[in-house]
Amino acid sequence: MVNPLIPKIALLYYTADQPDSPAIDYWQIHNIFIDEKGIPQLKAGEPVKRKTLEALCQTMLPVINRRLGWVDPTLLAYGWGIDGPLIFWCPPVRKPMYFGKSADLKSGVVEWPSLILVARPDSLLVFVSGGDGRPELKTPLLKSPFYNVNAQHEVCCGSSQIPDHCWPAAIPGWTTAFYQSAFTHTNAEDTAVLKKGTMRQLWGDLISGKRKRFPYQLLKPAGFTVGGLLERIGLGESERRHSTTAITDDDCPDL
Repeated sequence: MVNPLIPKIALLYYTADQPDSPAIDYWQIHNIFIDEKGIPQLKAGEPVKRKTLEALCQTMLPVINRRLGWVDPTLLAYGWGIDGPLIFWCPPVRKPMYFGKSADLKSGVVEWPSLILVARPDSLLVFVSGGDGRPELKTPLLKSPFYNVNAQHEVCCGSSQIPDHCWPAAIPGWTTAFYQSAFTHTNAEDTAVLKKGTMRQLWGDLISGKRKRFPYQLLKPAGFTVGGLLERIGLGESERRHSTTAITDDDCPDL
């Protein structure tokens, strides 16, 4: 026996016709009643309250119910949903770097630079952080001199096992996928990444011990900061201002 579904509530979304309009986005909720002919009709609407949005999100995405949890200190920003994007920081570390036979470099322990990675379900971007400590919005980004990375900062993951989602909990998986890659080939010209020298020379010197510290000074700037990166991938301040939702502060919990 089929149990028919009855419409109860409608959530309507309003926005300006012009994409460059300063008008904010607006949500309104309407109760639904069935008239004498059995046709659903909308009642007068009212602005969506914060508690209503929260209840809706909890219904659609049960993971949101996990109100308390550890926030990984390497997490910089992430998009809402399983597809991310997920932006996180990897501090400098000494650990092995693996090269494939075609790279003509032996594997060995090197000092990896401070990295910023951007993960999406089908891609991974990598930058070198140009500042000391945990990156801030104003921290400049540098181009990364890694094999398997092209001039657009995209990592060729090859056969690496990457996570199937971009929630913050996937940070260890994405980190492992990059650090344990077999670096096999250069996807970018040396002159696009380095001020002088070659990537092969850089990593060869680090592996042999000729260089003890990673040479940040040899890297060319990416041309933007962490804040600029967020703008480029849709997580910046201007994006948030443009997508501001009209909701009321009624029932908003005290901070």
